[in-house]
Amino acid sequence: MSMRKPLVFILLTLLTATSAFAAKFSGDAFSLGVGGRGLALGGAVVAGPFDGTAAYWNPAGMNYLRGRYLTAMHAETFGSLLNQDFVAYVDANRKEEAVISAFSFYIYYLGGGGIKITQLNQFNRPFVVREESHGDWLFSAAVSGKVAGKIDLGATAKVIYRDIGTESGFGLTMDAGALYTANQYLRLGLMVTDITSGFIRYSGGTQLTDSTGATFESTNHTEAIIPTVKPGLMLTYRYDDWTGRLVASGDIKFENLRTAAQYWTGSLSLDTHYGLEIGWREMLFGRTGFDIGRFTAGAGVDIRRFTIDFAYLHHDDLDETYRVSAGYRF
Repeated sequence: MSMRKPLVFILLTLLTATSAFAAKFSGDAFSLGVGGRGLALGGAVVAGPFDGTAAYWNPAGMNYLRGRYLTAMHAETFGSLLNQDFVAYVDANRKEEAVISAFSFYIYYLGGGGIKITQLNQFNRPFVVREESHGDWLFSAAVSGKVAGKIDLGATAKVIYRDIGTESGFGLTMDAGALYTANQYLRLGLMVTDITSGFIRYSGGTQLTDSTGATFESTNHTEAIIPTVKPGLMLTYRYDDWTGRLVASGDIKFENLRTAAQYWTGSLSLDTHYGLEIGWREMLFGRTGFDIGRFTAGAGVDIRRFTIDFAYLHHDDLDETYRVSAGYRF
């Protein structure tokens, strides 16, 4: 069987599984991205370049790592509106003929405060009873392996815990990723987040207050988790001590986002990501890109097994975002 046939089968399987669950979705708290390298490149790293955050962007990318990695990131996103934290461990000490080439565990947190819980007074005017914090936790485990010579596959199992102040809930879902290395210059990638679809199921109802001041319990205790298809590519060119990488990817959703997305037709929408990285001796890096039309930039160093990466994100309506991540390879 030629390499082309298994690749086509993989792509069709992932796309078919995703379209089967098309529906409305309220949003994905974990789509902001992680790691200074990937974020400085506009989040366009579905096909690479990969580092200790590979399990998040595309678990198949762990096949391109060697050794063990510890990675951590902290950021105050859009000013201090949200706190974003990420920590990951990757073990890519592969053994010959092993089915699983690498595995990873990571935790992702996104949260903040300032949720005002209100009630109506005797004049039918709302007043603040108290303030609550909110937070989303993602606990993940990922594996990767190689199929034939040029095809890599990966999968991630995810447990979601969401606390929205007045109630909390759990959800289960999975990601799947694939990579195809065409030659030394071109690599193609495909990532499907939440490929199994699913729900976040909340414990208890939410107490609501109507215009008369009467309280009642809501009956909606679930929130849908809908798949997103992410095709991508990476072009690599090396000259002496210099390496240039051009990356691009897209987020294809089926959530009827319309004007909330960059491009849309019917219930189908597309958001784009682009990035450019210039590296010297794979030690010093400069990066720039566009994340859904918003300018990104950053830099990184990789010296003696330590990495530090910085990313900047511009936003027209919210405060600028700065993210720093650090890693250790051993």
